[in-house]
Amino acid sequence: MNFAATPRLPRALLHDIKVYERTFVRDGPGGQSRPVDKAIKTFKGIVMPLSNKDLKDLPEGTYTENSQKLYTDAPVEIGTNQIIEDTFDGQRYTVKTSLGHNSIHPMMQYIVEGVVKK
Repeated sequence: MNFAATPRLPRALLHDIKVYERTFVRDGPGGQSRPVDKAIKTFKGIVMPLSNKDLKDLPEGTYTENSQKLYTDAPVEIGTNQIIEDTFDGQRYTVKTSLGHNSIHPMMQYIVEGVVKK
């Protein structure tokens, strides 16, 4: 694909987004299982609030005040329930669904749910 002739998201808007792989470890024999996140890749993207049109038109279910939309034109595969982190503000999100792209613009869109910071 010739990316020079392809529309791109404005570079000045994009941040580094880290994708994490989550595994679980036990704290000793018979101990509690706890999650451990390991960064597996980084790409450029931006997380933005859902618009009123998004909230009205998306059939995937209900969304909360923590629901956002992730935009990227990077050739990255992100799976449902994968954890991502916006390095701009350190906010983590769980990927809920992919909204795909169209044939003219390679931009990918995902609905993500913010993880409440502790």
